[in-house]
Formats: sequence, structure tokens, C-alpha cells
Amino acid sequence: MLAADDDWTVEAAIRFWTPERMDSATDPSGRTAPPDGLTAAAQRPSASGIAAQHFKGIKSVGTIFNKDKELKGHRCTASVVRSGGHNLILTAGHCVGSNSMFVPMYDHTKTAAAQPHGVRAVDKWFRDKRATWDKAKTSDLDYAFASLKPNGRENVQDVVGANTLARTSGYANKMTVIGYPKIAHNPPDQAVRCPDISTTALSGYYQMQIFCAGMWGGVSGGPFFSELDSSGDTGTIIGNVGGFLQGGPDAGESDPRYNEITYSPLHGDRFFRLNADAQQGRNPDDGPYEQPSLPYTMGSGATWKHASLMASGDFDGKGHSDMAVVWSDGEVTLYGDIGTKGRDWAGTQMIKSNDLWKDATQIAAGRFNASQHVTDLIVRWVDGEVTLYTNVSEGTFG
Repeated sequence: MLAADDDWTVEAAIRFWTPERMDSATDPSGRTAPPDGLTAAAQRPSASGIAAQHFKGIKSVGTIFNKDKELKGHRCTASVVRSGGHNLILTAGHCVGSNSMFVPMYDHTKTAAAQPHGVRAVDKWFRDKRATWDKAKTSDLDYAFASLKPNGRENVQDVVGANTLARTSGYANKMTVIGYPKIAHNPPDQAVRCPDISTTALSGYYQMQIFCAGMWGGVSGGPFFSELDSSGDTGTIIGNVGGFLQGGPDAGESDPRYNEITYSPLHGDRFFRLNADAQQGRNPDDGPYEQPSLPYTMGSGATWKHASLMASGDFDGKGHSDMAVVWSDGEVTLYGDIGTKGRDWAGTQMIKSNDLWKDATQIAAGRFNASQHVTDLIVRWVDGEVTLYTNVSEGTFG
């Protein structure tokens, strides 16, 4: 737990954060400038065709300003979450720093003293003591809470409302993600959102990902909303920008993925233990991190959009389903032991790329040969011919 200095008050934060300092600060994350040849934030769509949209923001989400070690300005995004003390925010673990200030629904045209919903000085930080934000499995723990000092007699939840925290039930969700990219790559210096966007699993990690252009440095800690309330100012949060390499891919600045792919830890048991402790002003060590069971992802859409035909069956005779895939170039691949190989999805190439199998229009798997205990494959070709391949298994093809 990192506590603020006793003299770090709302008044001290307002005095320190002059308009000049608020405009000239830098980011903590690696995504600090647009890659060569790319335009800023929400003007350029991603490979998925989805781009973040500028909007006025919502009351329960804002920016974190931090002057720890060096001037960092609105280095991260945070959201107000429901708590007994009416004073708790959620952000990423790598956003923790001393002498921090939270500004709900930040308005870059106004000074700290004139912000529409006031500013709050961070009192105490609460972060999992095993959290990292590198390539380690412990990047699954890149989340943090902070308690805020009141502004006068008003706690932040009483002014802007609060969001409900819910467990991340799975890796596939529909989300609205909100954040505040830094001005260097967000000239309007406004909030952005990726609405109604699908999440998928980040292979090997207890994390999910979205594909949405414009999520530059500064969005770290931003909420993943599974739904928004009728007011539009609060909702249900099941994730936050962060995780592997501070929430972004292992890609160079010239790589389009640099601002298009964004990660979030899943909120499970360990997350809610931290939340309960933060509400009581505690920050104990929960011990070594044991990663929960992970889903198996067999590759990105860039690869699997070239799969023309797929069929499942017990091709190796081990009593569970495998998968045969015919690719658009005519290659045929067999994937065995699905669910036991972790991230090893190379498969076994049964037939190399060829013109014949490009003419396959339908495949079906089943035990068509009663003398065998493995799956066979029926293929219908473009000219209407139907062929039966028996005893299809790794290394043979009928």
C-alpha cells in the first residue's frame, strides 16, 4: 500500500497542476507516440475496421495525474467503483504513483480548480503485491484500487455515481471500453470509446483482448464495461486496460498493432479479494500467484479466415474429438488432442497445398468403416463426386 503525503490535499494538487503542467506531461507506458505514417487516435481504423470514437466522456470515468519521480500528467484512466466509503477508484497496477490526482470526466479546456466535477487527491493505493506488467504470467494481476480524499465534504461517489464490479465470466464478451489517450497522440485531448466491441482470449494468459484503433498510452486502467446503465454515466465493469506489457502487444512503433490491440486482466477471485481489502484500508500479500485454467486459442482471425472446411472426429482413436481442416490453398491439416497441447497448435500437415483439394466443397467425419475404431472422412467435390477416405489419422490419409 502506497500512501500519499499528509500534505497532499486537493488544494495542494490544484496548486501543483497548473494548466501548463497538465498540458506538458508525459506517459508512463510504451505507447507514447504514433507509429511512423499513422495518424492520431480515432482518425484511423484498425485492421478489423474498428476505431475508437472521441466523445465527451462519462462522469464516473476520468484521468489520473501523477507527479511521482517525474512529471507524468494524465498518465492513466480510472473509474469510480462502488464502495462503503464512497471513495474508491479502479485503474491498472502500473498506474500507481505518489501524489496522484483523479479528475472525473476530465475537461482539458478547464483548470484543475474549474473541473466540472472537481478533483480528488489520492489517499492510499492498493495493488496486488505479486503484480507485474511485463511478459510474465503475473501480468494477469495488473489492476489497482485507490482511495480518494474528499473535496471539501463531498466524496467522489456522491458526486459522480459509482460503477458496479462483476466477475469476468468468460473470454468472449461484448464491451464498451473507455480511456483518455495522452494529448501527443490525441490532439483533441478528449475521452475515446470503443463501443459494443468483442473480446477474445489472450493465449497463455488470464486476460482478454480487443481490436480497436486509437488506444494509445494514457488509456491504461480504463474500464471494460459489459453494460452501461440508462443514465449512461455508470455501468458494470468486468475488466480494465492493463496486463501483458502494460496492456498492449509486443510490437514496434511502426507496427499497426501498436495502438490497435488492447488487453485486460480477467477479474476473478484474487481481484475481488483485493477489492474487499481496499474497502477496509488493507493491502496484505495474497501469496504466490497460481494462474487459473486457461482457454486454448488456436490462432488469430488473420490465420483462420483462410480455413475453407472443418470437421471434427476421433481421428487418432483416443476417444475424443480432433479436427480436420481444409485451407483455401488446398492444404489439409489434422489437429489432434485439442485441449491438451496448450499453445502448440501447429497441427499435422496431411496434404500439402494443391489444386485438387481447392475443389472440395463439403467434408463430413464419422465412423463409416465398421472394422476400424477411428474416424473416416467423406468429401464432396465441386463436380458432384463423393469420396470416402478411411482410417484418417496423423501420418496417413486413407
